[in-house]
Amino acid sequence: MKYFTLSELCVSDKYPKLVVVPKEGTAEYNNIVDLIDNLLDPVREAVGKPIRVSSGYRPQALNKAVGGSPTSNHRYGMAADCTTGNTVADNMFIVKALIRLGIKFDECIIEGATFNSQGEIIGAKWIHLAYRKNANRMKLLWTKDMKTYNQVRVDNKIIIKK
Repeated sequence: MKYFTLSELCVSDKYPKLVVVPKEGTAEYNNIVDLIDNLLDPVREAVGKPIRVSSGYRPQALNKAVGGSPTSNHRYGMAADCTTGNTVADNMFIVKALIRLGIKFDECIIEGATFNSQGEIIGAKWIHLAYRKNANRMKLLWTKDMKTYNQVRVDNKIIIKK
């Protein structure tokens, strides 16, 4: 854990009182460490600027409060919603670094996607990243409304398209 701490992955902007930090040795604790070591830290290194986590591990009460799926990767400490803290365009640095480095991931979802006139994704409100040790599905998706999810196409220049 080079750039992130356990407590940074146990946050909720909306419901801070429902945040729980899992105990060392639990499955959730180990999943958070794997998420940081195998996905978040390498992406942070490549992006070259701080990445902020707005939602990470969600114990049952927190997950229910935010309307999360009972099977969400957040529920088990395997996901984080991230921003660079700057602009919606800057958030795409996270996705491009992930693709450029060939890092294994379970889910990378471009949330609140914005597009240019050529249909290329040029911004995101935040990026949902998930990592499942030994079970990564490499799902690269985009959504405008956080209800309908679509597959992302990537060309050899790392231009991300609808």
